Amino acid sequence: MRTVFKYAVIILLAYLFGACSKGFLELKPPQSTETHDAIKELPGLRSAINGVYSLLQNENYYGRTMPLLPDLRADNEFISVINSNRYRNHDQYIVTANDSYTTDSWNLMYSVVANANMIITHGPHISLLPAKEDSIEATKIVAEAYALRALVFFDLCRLFAQPYNYTAGALHLGIPIVTITKIDSVQSPARSNVKDTYNQIISDLNNAISNFEKSGSSAFSSGRINIYSAKALLSRVLLYKEDWNGALEKAEEVVNSKKYSLLTNEKLVNDFKMIGNGETIFEIINTAVDNRNTDGLSYIYSQEGYGDVLATNDVFNIYSGSDVRLGFLTKGKRAGNGGENPANIITKYSNVTTFAEAIKVMRYAELLLIKAEAEVHLGLEDKARADLNIVVQRADVNAIPVTATGAKLLDLILLERRKELAFEGHRLFDLIRNKRSFTKYLASNKIISVEWPSTKVIQPIPQRELDANPNIRNQQNEGYN
Repeated sequence: MRTVFKYAVIILLAYLFGACSKGFLELKPPQSTETHDAIKELPGLRSAINGVYSLLQNENYYGRTMPLLPDLRADNEFISVINSNRYRNHDQYIVTANDSYTTDSWNLMYSVVANANMIITHGPHISLLPAKEDSIEATKIVAEAYALRALVFFDLCRLFAQPYNYTAGALHLGIPIVTITKIDSVQSPARSNVKDTYNQIISDLNNAISNFEKSGSSAFSSGRINIYSAKALLSRVLLYKEDWNGALEKAEEVVNSKKYSLLTNEKLVNDFKMIGNGETIFEIINTAVDNRNTDGLSYIYSQEGYGDVLATNDVFNIYSGSDVRLGFLTKGKRAGNGGENPANIITKYSNVTTFAEAIKVMRYAELLLIKAEAEVHLGLEDKARADLNIVVQRADVNAIPVTATGAKLLDLILLERRKELAFEGHRLFDLIRNKRSFTKYLASNKIISVEWPSTKVIQPIPQRELDANPNIRNQQNEGYN
């Protein structure tokens, strides 16, 4: 882990000294500059938070891997028989601790953590002008750093640890929790248990919300974390923890703010791709001059790009003919000789011209489905059906209102999550936190039966990490030893 965090500090310093470009990962920090002196004034703090958001764009995080793997490793997607050799081990459930995608994601995500730690530690102590606006902005940036650190810890936990309810009391292995910035102290952190991991995530999000409130900032952007997106993310975390009351409370706070609304049926498919549409709570923004180009998510879906990843017949067939969300799929031929024909081509992300397409991290539709799921567990079935029907009937004007109760109602909520959030990075997590077995579909009509509980639904701790860190060496995930 020590190597990862030294690497992360190089990234941070590259931003602070104006060397932000597509090659910034390879830049060396100025030899005469101490890391703890890098953030001293508001411009440095601004550069640091911008650097954190830029890291989220990377293909090893939300730029591609994070939204891709949970659908690819579940029952929504598979790798075409014709492919560029990307993510094939994940598709076939033969990932090892030396897998490059796993290792690169681990390193990149802990780089985000290290940079957020710098902001959290130094942000409250920077020199500020007397202007009130400067104090508001500095406090807001610290709030964003807390929320982004929480998001990364949560994503790491979802990828590398079994769900919260895997053991009684969530005492199984979670992830290393690193919240300090002194490099020489970050040498060999052990894995915390999942309970403590979630406690840290929740604490960070509550600190984010508190700092947003303290700042009094009214800034509102889908591409930057704000008080509403922090509450929405906290609602998601509490849902995964099965804290139904907490999840419902935070979701209602965001809903009652009236800052977001669902796109209409006729605008859903086209406006989904629009940056800053009224339904998006948080997204990773790519522009024509700031994007991952051919390494981005759209290129691995588009038949004008790699076109490797196709949707399964299983997910295609869950939509009725009048469901507008079928507009995110198209029947066509896989590009290249010998490819699938017909193929279910995913068009939810498809811009391979300018690549100016934002990756949705959280949308208002998900928040309504979080509300519905929490409500059904709390016995508030009338409210659960009402929230579910809003999403169902927005997508399909011919849909019959849901009247189910009990376990059947919960099943319909999970089905709607699959329909609504397909290809956005949720499916595997929804299956395993609900302890569901499933069929993993492969090319050429092959399948893998994944029975709950499975050791293979989570990623292995990278071998490089195990080799470098004696305190994690004996903490590899079961099934990868």
